[in-house]
Amino acid sequence: MAKPEQALSIRNGLLDVAQELFEAGGFAAMSFRAISSRYGCSSMKAYSYFSSKADIVDALRIRAYRWLEAELTRAARSKTDPVEALRGVTFTYYQAARARPRMYELLYTPHGEKAETHPDLMAAKVGALGVCQKAIEAVADLPGYILKFEPGKAAHLFWIAAHGLVSLRAGGFLVVGYEADDILPTLYETTISGIFEERAA
Repeated sequence: MAKPEQALSIRNGLLDVAQELFEAGGFAAMSFRAISSRYGCSSMKAYSYFSSKADIVDALRIRAYRWLEAELTRAARSKTDPVEALRGVTFTYYQAARARPRMYELLYTPHGEKAETHPDLMAAKVGALGVCQKAIEAVADLPGYILKFEPGKAAHLFWIAAHGLVSLRAGGFLVVGYEADDILPTLYETTISGIFEERAA
């Protein structure tokens, strides 16, 4: 039996291969045979680390949420002004999705009946959304910024707005003379005004 550190290395290596196959050809390309062959092991060995294809997809989705969490965290920490930090988080969400569309696709692509109840996946989702929530809470602590809703709901509204724009762009639905890059600043300002009471002068 492999030592814990060796087992983790093999598991991560298999996930790296699965990620490459997914980004090249989607879920159809991610068979156990293809993953194990490219990694250089038998299918049976791959099955000793992942019980099913859905198990692999769950692990990749966890990676994707942790990736987005890291991107948003960097954006939030790059600004000392809470308002600019929240703006950075919002814009970085869009930019990250645009830069790595396949990775972003994994966030919203369940592959199994119980995928959304996977505890590690749920924790990863909370971690990514939590960056947005903390950025909103930091703005709410400023004079003149009063949240209309509790922070968790406000964070979801930001998430919905950003995801909506990303999805419309990816689906080619922005076809009436507007580009996502042009809409994003207005979307941000509209969302800000929607979740905060009127700011004091």
